[in-house]
Parts: sequence; structure tokens; C-alpha cells
Amino acid sequence: MYKEILDNLRDQYINDSRPWLVGFSGGKDSTLVAALVFNTILSIPHDQRNKPVTIISTDTRAEIPAIVEILENTLKRMSKSSQKLDLNVEVMLLKPPPEQSFWVNIIGRGYPPPNRVFRWCTQRMKIDPVTKFVNQRMGHWGEAIIHLGARRAESASRAQSMAGREKRNGLRRHPDLPRVWVSNPIEYLTTEEVWAYLLQNNNPWGDDNRALYKLYTNASNGECPIHIDNSTPSCGNSRFGCWTCTVVERDKASEGLLAAGDERMEKLIEFRQTLLDYRDPSNGKRDMKRMNGNDGPGPLHIEARRELLSQLLNLQEELSLTLISPEELLLIQQMWKTARDPDDGQGVARIINEQRGVIMNTDINELNSLREMEEKVAQELGVRADTLRRMLAVVEGYSESHRAYGLQDDLLNALKDDLDSQAAEQGTDHV
Repeated sequence: MYKEILDNLRDQYINDSRPWLVGFSGGKDSTLVAALVFNTILSIPHDQRNKPVTIISTDTRAEIPAIVEILENTLKRMSKSSQKLDLNVEVMLLKPPPEQSFWVNIIGRGYPPPNRVFRWCTQRMKIDPVTKFVNQRMGHWGEAIIHLGARRAESASRAQSMAGREKRNGLRRHPDLPRVWVSNPIEYLTTEEVWAYLLQNNNPWGDDNRALYKLYTNASNGECPIHIDNSTPSCGNSRFGCWTCTVVERDKASEGLLAAGDERMEKLIEFRQTLLDYRDPSNGKRDMKRMNGNDGPGPLHIEARRELLSQLLNLQEELSLTLISPEELLLIQQMWKTARDPDDGQGVARIINEQRGVIMNTDINELNSLREMEEKVAQELGVRADTLRRMLAVVEGYSESHRAYGLQDDLLNALKDDLDSQAAEQGTDHV
């Protein structure tokens, strides 16, 4: 059955010119799909490996630490392997912009922690970054195919959803991206068949799946799939996801990791409970007038936001984890100045000054100056500020790895996306 899947992928690679996207969450199903894609390309002669293939993954900035560690290490191995083996595979780790991060929305804007009715996080933190990236690429692609690890055996609702979408040549149209076709190579595999392959075969990028299996064993749950539309299940219930997830009453994955010895999860679970308490209107942490002016539970009071920020910074210091960035702190301060009970513009700085040992490489004023400088330089260069920031992040990533191979191509891709976006807005073709 695995051979049949590989044969189909190989035929599609050779006979269908559309570029490939591969959704990768770091869990078992997406790991299997990525491995099958890599093995497919390895079976193609070097001179025929012309198809653009991009591994896309998302980091909400609030993922369970153990998941982030495995995901980032795997993506690095994939990228290195692609370059070494000449596979023409690009690896992209997408993140929501700081303006839409979990903490900027809660502590900055005062959004109540999400629940099943107001689940604002999935769209902003997972779907939107992927959609933006795909739309940028579609500016110079006619159509594309995205390979996902969805399986009918996952749940009855998943099976019903997949069965209800019409196929054409084995592909389904994406519900929200009209020029993207969805491929589910392992659609009919059982969980046992997925693990059988993963445990009997090393990954093409150079490691085995014992650590992944141990992670599942410890958590006794499944992974949070990469989100490309609202039909994908949320990160709560029995899936790995954000340690901050308040959509469900209990995060069994986090509790399982704690029971298995990941001591970091104890404090993270406690803070998650704090978020649940602050969401409850009866605890007096929320304004009783909604953001639209109507009566009812509204945003968090400014004092509640100050309390959460102070507790979060303490947690960051205690666990030695980067939970909130300096740029997010800048944005939070800007939003506090427009709250119903406005801050005087120094609230965040005072909280930071009260903390001892909190790692802050840049103060608020320096960050503000940096953003203004970036805007000015970007205007002079004729590119968008977020494109310039992306290019700076690319250079920084290469600097950390002490290598330069591939840097020029990644910088050109960033510029190409910028030109395509501008052309799309102007209704013209880019040059």
C-alpha cells in the first residue's frame, strides 16, 4: 500500500507541472506525508527535479515547548537534507505577525481567552499566516497542489468531511483558495499503518521517529494539524497544540507530558488556569460593556491586562523560555494607550522595570525607533516594511547557522513575494 502511494506521488510529480506545498505540523501523519514526498523526489533523476516543493509549517508562538523543539529540529534537518541531496525542497516556518499574536490580542487588545463560541485564535494565528503565504506564491503560480496528512480514520467527522468533497484526478479543491488543490496521500491509512511505516523506516532527512513516538506515548494524544481552513479540528481535546488553549476545560496532552516528566508543563498548566479564571466574567476581570458598546461581558480591564503581563514575565523568567517578544511588548503598550481606561504610555516599562532577571535585549523606545527606521528604509527601497523585516530575519537565521549557501535565493524569494503582492493589488503582472 505504501508503494502504491509512492507510485501515485511519483506519477504526479513527473506528469503534473503544478508546484507542491506540503503541510507539516510535526505530528505522525504530516511526518509520514513529508517522508513520502522526500522519498518520491529521491526516486526522480537529478536532472528532472524541477518542481518547486515547499514544506510549510506554523508556529503560533504559544505551542507546547516539546512540540516546538521537535518541529524546529526536524525542519532544520529537512532543509539541510534538501540542499545536500539537491531535492529543490524549500522549508518555511510561518508565524503570525506580532500584531496578531496570542499575547498582543489578550494582554494588548483585552480579548478574553478563546472559547468554543469565540475561538478567534485559530484564524488569526494558524489559518491567516498560511493563507497569506500561499496567496503570495500564487502570484507567480497558476495553480498548486497541497499535500496534507488528513486521514478518514481520525474521526467520523473527518471521514464525513473528506467524503463530502468532490475529487478530480484524485484531488479536491481547497474550500477557500480556489487555485489550490488538496491531496491526501494517506487518506485511507489507519493509525497502526502510519506508525508501522514510521517505526520501520528512518526519515529521508536523517533521523528516526523514536522521539516522536515517545512524545505520543507520553501525551497519549495526537498532533494539532496545520490549519488551512476552518474545517480542520481545533487544537484542543486530544491534540497537541498551544499550551495556552482555553477552548477545552482540560488539556490532556499537556497533563500527559507533565506526568511523563516534563516539569515545565506544571507552571504552564497553572498559567492556563489563570487565563480561564480571567475569562470568567464573575471574577471581575472583564469590562461589562462589549467592544461594540453593547451591554455584556467585554474585554479585559486594563488592570487585569497588567496583572497578566506581570505574571507572564515572571513565568518567562522562571522557565527560561521565550514566551513574549520585545516587539509584542511595544505593541501592547501602544494598545494600552487606546483602552477605555487609557494607560499613560509607561505601564509596560514600569512592569518590566519591576521584574528581576527578565531578558530584554531592547527597550521600548529603541524598538519604536527601530520600527520607524525600518518603515523609512523600506519606503526608500520601494519595498514593504514587512518584506524588509522578513529579509532581515532570513539574514539573522543564516548568521546563527554560520552558513550562507541558499541565502541569496531566500532573499530573492522574499522580494519576489513582495512584487507579486503589489502586482496583485494593482491588478497587473509583475516583471
